[in-house]
Formats: sequence, C-alpha cells, structure tokens
Amino acid sequence: MSKNYINEIDEKYYFDAYGSQEELTPCNLYIPEESEYIDVEGEVSEEVLVADVVDYTKSDKSGACWEGYERVPNTKEGEPGSCRKATADKPSKKDPRRTPAPKKDQKKGSKKNKPDSAKNPSGKITFSKEVTAQLSKKVKEHNAKGKGSKATLGMLKAVYRRGAGAYSTSHAPKMSRHGWAIARVNAFLTLLRTGKPSNSAYTQDNDLLPKGHPKKSKAEAATYRYENPKTGERFTYRRKGVYKKDGVTLVYVGKAAEYQGRKVKLGKPFRTPDGPKKFSVYVKNEKGNVVKVNFGDPNMEIKKDNPKRRKSFRARHKCATPGPRWKARYWSCKMW
Repeated sequence: MSKNYINEIDEKYYFDAYGSQEELTPCNLYIPEESEYIDVEGEVSEEVLVADVVDYTKSDKSGACWEGYERVPNTKEGEPGSCRKATADKPSKKDPRRTPAPKKDQKKGSKKNKPDSAKNPSGKITFSKEVTAQLSKKVKEHNAKGKGSKATLGMLKAVYRRGAGAYSTSHAPKMSRHGWAIARVNAFLTLLRTGKPSNSAYTQDNDLLPKGHPKKSKAEAATYRYENPKTGERFTYRRKGVYKKDGVTLVYVGKAAEYQGRKVKLGKPFRTPDGPKKFSVYVKNEKGNVVKVNFGDPNMEIKKDNPKRRKSFRARHKCATPGPRWKARYWSCKMW
C-alpha cells in the first residue's frame, strides 16, 4: 500500500470525523452576514479587511484568480505569483484613447438628461429617435439569441450615456462620440452574453448587470465610489486611494452600497450555506496566515443540553486536548 494512499485515507477520516483546514481562495471565500456569526464562549474575535488576509497573486488549485486579476503565463496553479493585476488591452501613455478630446468635444452634462440619469437601468434618459431605435434593435437581437443574461433598453441607454460622457476625456481621433458610445454598448452586450468582458479591465458598467450575472455580485463587493468631475462618470473601488482615469483625478463621493465582502471576523464561527461542513471559521494558523477551518456534521444536531450526548461526543473527540485553534477538532469541541 503506497504512502500517498495511506495519507489520503487519513485525510478522509479526519475530514469525515472533524473537518478540514484550507487556504482562502476565490472559490471558498464566503462573507457572512452579521447575523450568521455565532458567539463562542471564551473566544475573542477580530475584524480584518479581506484585502489584508488573502494573497491576490495566488490562484486556487483550479487556476482561478481573484476578480480583477489574471493568470500569469507559464506558472503553476496555486503558487504565489501565478496571478497578476489584469492589464489586458490597457492603453499606453501614447495611445489616442488617453488623449483629451478636442475642446469642441469636451462637454460636461447634458441639456436633455439629468446628471444621475445613467446611475441605474431605470433612469429616465432621452435620446434621438435614431439612437433609441438602434439601441432597441440591439436589445431585440441580443435577447433573440437566448445566450447569457437578458438585455433591457434601460441598461443600454445608461451604458450609451456613460460612453458618450467618457468621450469628453478620452477618444479615438477617427471615431465620433456616437461611435465611442456604441462601442461601449457592444462591450456591455458581450459581457451579458458570455458572462465575462472581452477586455478584463472593463468593469465600469458591472453595476448595471442584472441579478444572477456572475459579475454582478463582484460589482457589489466594491465599497468606495469615485466620480470623474468632468464627465460625471462613476467608478467603484475596494479601497480608498487616489485614482485617475484618462489623466483626470477622480473625486471621492462616499461609500457605495455596503457589502460584507469588505471585512471578515477572525475567531468567530458562522454557518456555511454550501458546505463542505456545517460551520466555518477564519483563524490564523501557526505561520500567521489566515485560513478557513470547516467543521461540524451537517446532518448532526448539537445537543449541549443533553449531558450524556455531550459527554460521549467530547470523549470520542478527545476534547480534553482539542489541539491547536487552527484545526477543525478544536472548533468541534468548542461547539459542544
């Protein structure tokens, strides 16, 4: 019998009996609601930023990277440095898209539409009959294909208006404002149809995506909202900082819709909705790295109020010496 086979048996037994310990990855990170956390007697919790406890440059075992990151060629899955910040199709300093539009095209605001009309798909936006007809046709053609998420005229109007506004600070010399806006609409339709953008740097319109789209929840994870003072276009980021778009310094306009993905609590268990065990808890291991510990049989009810059941459980699991805090047996014993 091989040594690897024996190790696999040992790991399976430990998982079945107690649980597991795993590194945080894009696939297993779960941000509990405040009500999902469980107080455990004698345990002190600590609140930390997600950005401070995960390694964004490390892919998971399947090779997946965090939102906004891409795989580095010729690297192994799961190794540090296998992911990097997405830079696909990012304009260079001399790229025409980074140059300001001619003064005659540097417009701010609209006589027809209010400043926040493109904030969401339900905003009231007025265009010419020709533009509205073109967008309506795109909606009809996209939805007829039956692929990906459905498009609405409200979505495309909002994207078009944002694109038209962005033309004031970035442009292509041989492209009109209308063409610039339509190109952004086409990029958004690709995102709806395939579930991911053709250019990984395109995230500005994720807030307009419908519920259920794979990028929608990621968009809501952003916490801080910034605005381009010239165009009124808004962007969301996960951290406060100084950001620029096309040479214009963005202005901080407050927090976006608060999402629990910004912080997690260490040392405070929570119920795990999708497994692999009944509970999970984030703790620091012996190296000081934050890991996710999964424990508890989903099919077993904890009966601390039954002295015989409690005594039996604690004896079987050797709770007199539960082991280190970053192991599943420790937390199983704590819950009993």
